[in-house]
Order: sequence, then structure tokens, then C-alpha cells
Amino acid sequence: MRVVTLGLLLILSALPVWGGPAEPAPEPTPTQVVGDGVIVPGQRVGSIRLTMTVAQIIDLIGPGFTREEFKPEKIILYEWRQEGIWVSLDADTRAVRVISAFGVNTAYRTDRGITLLQPFTRAEATYGKEYRRWEFPADKVLLARYTAIGLQFGVVNDPGTQMVHGRIFQIGIFRPGDLPPVRQP
Repeated sequence: MRVVTLGLLLILSALPVWGGPAEPAPEPTPTQVVGDGVIVPGQRVGSIRLTMTVAQIIDLIGPGFTREEFKPEKIILYEWRQEGIWVSLDADTRAVRVISAFGVNTAYRTDRGITLLQPFTRAEATYGKEYRRWEFPADKVLLARYTAIGLQFGVVNDPGTQMVHGRIFQIGIFRPGDLPPVRQP
């Protein structure tokens, strides 16, 4: 969850601070959208498909990634920060587990119109309330997975920060079916 916490901090740091100094805040570095930016549950994020290998994904997006291995969780995570993309691999099989768009780029959207930074209640209204839910209080994150279609939302779960509480900071896809989080809350 170190990466989730890092992602949440990046989002929070890119948002304007209410009641702050009169000086305008610097604009966040815009991210580039991969392909058309459409997120199709259980299939693709832009032009990145679940059926691709990590080598194919690197060829598509380019070499500007960081790679981190989480040995206890048996996960390898590739991050393309400029593009706002995370790719999670199973460390044993090297198979792609989850592909996610993260950050503040609202050009990423599901095929039903849900974007990053929208309230999660919009996703619930669109996709229903039949999802698996995990709360990670230490990370101030809620993970909601629609297992039947292979779609997940990472949501800010911090009532003390009303500006972003309940908003989507990550939209991911996975093969439909049960996919528990890499660690339990």
C-alpha cells in the first residue's frame, strides 16, 4: 500500500488549498493519456490490454517507468507517472493482475463515463452497489472491486479532508472474478 499512499499524496498535493495564500498554486504536471483513455472493465485502459505482457506494455508506453517489487505481497508494480498508469504483476507468474489509471487526469474515463476525481457515489449510481469493499484506515483508502466485470475504484477515505473525501483517485481493471487485495486491512 506504499504506492497507494504515495499516489494519494500526489493527488492531494496537486489540488488547490482552500483559504491558502493569495498566490496562485502551481499547475500540476499534466499527464499524457495512453491511447483513447477509455477504461473498459476486464479488458483495457486506453490501449493497454490485460492480455498484454509487460514487455508489450513497455513497448507501447515507453521506458519512462519505475519498478518496485513487494516481496511479501508477491507483487511487482510498474508506474508510469507521466501517463498516470500503474501495472501490477503477479511476482511468481509475471502475469498482469491489475492495470490502473491514477491521479488527476480526468481524460481517463470508464466506458460509462466515470472519471478520476469524481465522487465515488457517481460510480455507485452507474455500476450499482454490488461490489467487494476493503477499507485501509492507515492509508485513508477505500478499495471497491466490481468482481463480476473486472473493475475497481480506489477512493480517498479521509473524512477530515472534505475536499477530496469520497473521490476516486484510481480506476483499475482486472480479469473478472474474485481478486482479493494484495494485503488485508
